[in-house]
Amino acid sequence: MKDKIKYITTKHLDAMIGDDYVKLAVFQRKNSPYGWTKRELRVSPFGVDLEEFDFNYVKKYVNEVYSIFPDEEIKELITKVNKYYEKNNK
Repeated sequence: MKDKIKYITTKHLDAMIGDDYVKLAVFQRKNSPYGWTKRELRVSPFGVDLEEFDFNYVKKYVNEVYSIFPDEEIKELITKVNKYYEKNNK
């Protein structure tokens, strides 16, 4: 049986939520002079349990791509993932 995947995104980060895991994707954004934005995948580690998907886990992989990155975006992603789980696992 295939998982139904839910995508939660921020400007540079995606969380892909399956039945029993969360997978992170870290992108680098490039703005086009024509008005669109290209997102290039830089890091996408194996999926982990929700308990392991926390600020430190995301920060570890973000640091592989960016030397300076706003913690607010990581917190935003974690908050969105937690809200999704609270809403759908009652």
